[in-house]
Amino acid sequence: MKRFCFAIAMLVALTVEVAAACPLKFPGSEVSRIGIYVENLSTGKIETAYNADMSFTPASVMKCITSATAQISLRPDFCFKTTVRPLGYIASGILHGDLLVTGSGDPTLGSRHFPDKEKFPAAVISYLRTIGVDSIQGDVIIDDTELPPIGISPFWLQEDIAWEYGAGLFGINYRDNSFPLTVRADGENETMSDQVEVVNRIIRGKRGNVVAMRGYDSSVLTLYGTITSPSYTARYSMPSPSFTLYRHLLDALDGAGVAYGGAPSGATEKAAEPMVYRSPVRDEILRSLMVHSNNLFAEGMLRATVLEKPVNKRGIDDAVAEEIALWQQNGLCLDGCRWQDGCGLSPVQKLTPHCLGNVLSFMAKSGKSADYVGLFPRVGVEGTVRPLLAKTPLSGKLALKSGTMNSVVCYAGYKLDGNEKPTHVVVIMVNGFGCSASAVRKGVASYLLSRFN
Repeated sequence: MKRFCFAIAMLVALTVEVAAACPLKFPGSEVSRIGIYVENLSTGKIETAYNADMSFTPASVMKCITSATAQISLRPDFCFKTTVRPLGYIASGILHGDLLVTGSGDPTLGSRHFPDKEKFPAAVISYLRTIGVDSIQGDVIIDDTELPPIGISPFWLQEDIAWEYGAGLFGINYRDNSFPLTVRADGENETMSDQVEVVNRIIRGKRGNVVAMRGYDSSVLTLYGTITSPSYTARYSMPSPSFTLYRHLLDALDGAGVAYGGAPSGATEKAAEPMVYRSPVRDEILRSLMVHSNNLFAEGMLRATVLEKPVNKRGIDDAVAEEIALWQQNGLCLDGCRWQDGCGLSPVQKLTPHCLGNVLSFMAKSGKSADYVGLFPRVGVEGTVRPLLAKTPLSGKLALKSGTMNSVVCYAGYKLDGNEKPTHVVVIMVNGFGCSASAVRKGVASYLLSRFN
């Protein structure tokens, strides 16, 4: 792997313009923490470096580093594999044994973000027909032990993990590890879930503010706060996606007329060649996670980089350690940085604009430039940056990943030329503002228009 030296040597060799005053303005910007890094890729000149070595909470721009790590570490044809293996023996259309489903951490299994992908339960039924199985004397067994059982980072906030965006990653993931639920303000639930016991304490109010809480290992989901309408619908995280997959596979067997015994047989011998169900390939997943800012996909792709290691070395801490080692080997200075996950959900995670800018510069100058830049959504056009700079001369001319959480607005990516080639690295990080996030975004848009228009 080609080594690329960042950090101090780069600063010494290149002319750096450090803004005397912050060029980004919004209500209260003078008391907010703002960092900006802009590098001209053709000249190598750092054109703007404002608080570039200050530490910031990155939120979802952390996904820029996760995606870069995945592209460096994984082959372009990498995919997750879920294996369906009949155990026992097959005679007269009967599987005398169990149907074993083993996952490898595929975050896309049954995902609504890949609706054209063949549905997994249907694929299982088709496979059983192919090997001549009309009934199963044993049970369907879901094996999710290929990843450690703790799927949620200990650095994530308790108030985040009940929502879809805070879903944990497991050896088996299914349907984005989330489910929709509709509740009423009178304490009743319009829809039910086989995943959790819902405690509905929501009331009507003049302002909507729903809080969802569920313990790390709990199946009790408590909702409280206020809603302005009679009912409220949202998506919440599954505590056990393996259970939902199991139920859906049994429903598929029932629908196809395939009987099953309901009790594990304990058979271990292989009854037929297994079915291997493959996820979309590396960059298809990365593109989706960047455009939709999908936390589960980000955690899955980071964890994919350690799938070849023993199971006890596949945890989130192990993946982060491998990621840090990779970038240190390539000369990245991590002073002022603290990496804890792949998606950016940890509020105490830290990046400097300089560090993030160096990763973006490295990828733009590498042989993976087109593949990497192509992962980013275009401003004014798609994804989470569709509203930014829409109907302006810069619409479609910047490829940026956004990052947002409480008092955090960040953007990172590239200015593009007419041929979709990156001309500049752009990093903008804002923390600790007192105005609305929309006001900050308006200020960012004004800055980018003045900077590149």
